[in-house]
Amino acid sequence: MKAAICLLAAAPVLAAAPPLQVARPHPADLDLRGSAQAGLVPGDPRDPAQQEASRQAWAPWMEALAHAPSVRLLLPEGPERLPLLLAASQALRAARPDRALYVAFQPGAQPLWDEAAWGAVDGGALMPEDLGAQPEGWRTRLAEAQAQFPGRPWFLWLDRDPGALLGVLLGDGGRAVVPLGGAASRLAAVLPAGAEEVEGGFGDLTLGTPGGRRRWRFEEGDWRPADLPKERNEVRVEAQAAYDVGALLAKMRAAQLRDRTALRTVEAKLTVDLHLQAAQGTGADLGFTFQSFEAAGETEELLQQEVRFNGVKAKLTGEVQLPIVEARTSMAAPVALSLTERFRYRDGGPGEGPGTRILRFEPVDGDPALPSGSLEVDEATGRIRTERSQRSELPGMVKSEQRILRYGEPAPGHWRVVEATTFERWVTSGGVSQVQRRLAYDGFRVNDADFEVRRGETRASKATMLKQTVDGLRYFTRQGDGSRAVETRPRASGRALGGVLLVDPGLDLPVMPLGGLAYFNFNAFDKGIQVNALTAVLFNQATLAIPNVGAGFDLGLRGSTLLLPATERPVRNGGLAPRDGVARRFGALAATLGRDLGLGFRLEAEVRLRYDRFSEPKEDKYTTPGFALPPSGWTREVSGELSWQARGFQLHGSHGWGQRPAGTYGTADELQTIPDGGRFRQWGLRVGYDHRMGAFGWLHGEVGGAGGEGFDRFTALGLGGFGGTVRIPGLRSGALAADRVAYAKTGVVLPSGPRLRLTLTLDHARARSLQDGETYGFTGLGAAGDLPGFWVFTALRVDLGVGLQSDIPGLRTVNGYVALLRVF
Repeated sequence: MKAAICLLAAAPVLAAAPPLQVARPHPADLDLRGSAQAGLVPGDPRDPAQQEASRQAWAPWMEALAHAPSVRLLLPEGPERLPLLLAASQALRAARPDRALYVAFQPGAQPLWDEAAWGAVDGGALMPEDLGAQPEGWRTRLAEAQAQFPGRPWFLWLDRDPGALLGVLLGDGGRAVVPLGGAASRLAAVLPAGAEEVEGGFGDLTLGTPGGRRRWRFEEGDWRPADLPKERNEVRVEAQAAYDVGALLAKMRAAQLRDRTALRTVEAKLTVDLHLQAAQGTGADLGFTFQSFEAAGETEELLQQEVRFNGVKAKLTGEVQLPIVEARTSMAAPVALSLTERFRYRDGGPGEGPGTRILRFEPVDGDPALPSGSLEVDEATGRIRTERSQRSELPGMVKSEQRILRYGEPAPGHWRVVEATTFERWVTSGGVSQVQRRLAYDGFRVNDADFEVRRGETRASKATMLKQTVDGLRYFTRQGDGSRAVETRPRASGRALGGVLLVDPGLDLPVMPLGGLAYFNFNAFDKGIQVNALTAVLFNQATLAIPNVGAGFDLGLRGSTLLLPATERPVRNGGLAPRDGVARRFGALAATLGRDLGLGFRLEAEVRLRYDRFSEPKEDKYTTPGFALPPSGWTREVSGELSWQARGFQLHGSHGWGQRPAGTYGTADELQTIPDGGRFRQWGLRVGYDHRMGAFGWLHGEVGGAGGEGFDRFTALGLGGFGGTVRIPGLRSGALAADRVAYAKTGVVLPSGPRLRLTLTLDHARARSLQDGETYGFTGLGAAGDLPGFWVFTALRVDLGVGLQSDIPGLRTVNGYVALLRVF
């Protein structure tokens, strides 16, 4: 009675080569032991110079082995054993994909248990000198070799016919290469193709093929057909065949090197656009157009041809450097598939397209800079079609990132990234904002004869240039002698001068000119700290954001002051009352402590302090005799917010409590008491989504609501003007004091032309008035136009609001602003 164990999961590996072959020539040896290995593995796989140096270091070896149909690798015994195996496999198969590769048997060497090594070669090779002169020891030597390299079959080059021992060697998982003229060579001539199962013993051999099982016995010096045993117990492991991830990875590495070798120079147009989503409204955009130059062994160089503010070309001349904000690898090639792997790969099943496979990868350590994700790979060529990855809990300004890289063939034999889309979350002093970034290459010139001439002219120009480094983008600055040098640190600071003409008939001055100077720094003190400051003399504001204060928390600080008393009047009967005016000056501080919870969720706690100084208005016409001012003093507030952001969606919910000075205000016949002894609470909820339409257009949708208790005239929710809880275009400033607001916004950004971009919004809100407890509806239309700057100004924006509908007569108006910006 015999027992057979059929391991179906191993079938793809066993079927990779016939179990018995005849008179195959010995493989050529590639000895990588000793000092000759220097430079064969790049120390940093992100560095093109090291990659090119490694490729050139392999060139003499490849030339010497150019005609070898198979190669046996002799590897060092230390930790460099696996990287050298992967590098040799990549180089040999990039030169000849059909070449058979084997690992040499080296007694005492470190076992190769890594699956990446298994896929890099076809198996191991035991040569006659490894097996020894005595056939009785061959089986023992095969077992030793299988313990050293278990993931692929071992091929035994036999210098004599093994006779009845053949059944034992094949049954133990070996693959035999026998000389001509013996019994084994005659058996090889009649063996059926496609043997999936091998069962053997001394003088006995059974093969399982798609056509059924067949058996041979060694009798009278030859292998003769025999009947299958009548009594047979089979233990059959029914399992889906495991996909050979290692072999696909080896093919991918070879394809990557082959494509890189074919590329000597490439020039292309690169468009970069960043869309910064706002807490409310359509947000803002910053765009760049570069001419990209890339040569083998060198990092990419970028000539800055155009900068766009809100989709319109900015007026910038000379070498103007804007701050660089990027996740460290947003513009870099994929970090997977290095030869010193820091990633673990597993099969993800069939891909979306025909003949594709999904490979999922994740880092083997906890480095937050390393992403996890998936690769969609063409199985026939080993080329990556799409890479999707994500990173979270990053230490810098970019808190997390989701990235999609799409590959294509813009020129024959040139396979590369052609488009990248990222969804990033940036730490700011007010929390985290979502940013969508898109990079697109087109207009390729590959291996063009005039590449060096054009790149030389670009370097000699006075235009702004950047250069990619292993640590991200850096400015490539023109030196005094006309050469260029890479700045050691990314540009992180800048200044801007702004002028605003504010138009609002609801203000004391319907047309008000304003101006201010802004300073911003994304890497203050070289610690990743953000500093923003704005001064308009009478109004000042400063913010500070520390991305990492420990244990995954980030801290934001904000301060503002208004030194010029601003007169506030109550709303009565749908309009601003001509009396009971109160002037207010204030100073405010806020601190926000936040922490990401994973998967786009975030929790924040905020403490706010505000000092209000109330006084009589300077305008006598708004002063009411006998009007008692509200109490001046500190208002303290604590709030919490839970948010979620992902792929353009954002959801925010908040709740807070506060205490302001208690007391009364007003005239003796209309004395108002501050509710609840100055205690109040408020809450809010909003949901928004920004969707890209084409290259430069955007669609925005948003709904939300806010409310609270304990409000009075000086703490109520507002709708109109520019400082309300919700801004409805075309609604007068201070139009309504409310304790409940629900609103909906929709907007579309239209890339109308190179010198104009239009933004249209339609807003509607329903609010409950503090005065009478009734709910009123309001609708407004916003229209903004972005235009190129003129004279010394970088950009120009005109933003107007038109009131379309109001349940309270007299509140509709036309308001807005004209803003001029100069960046320097």
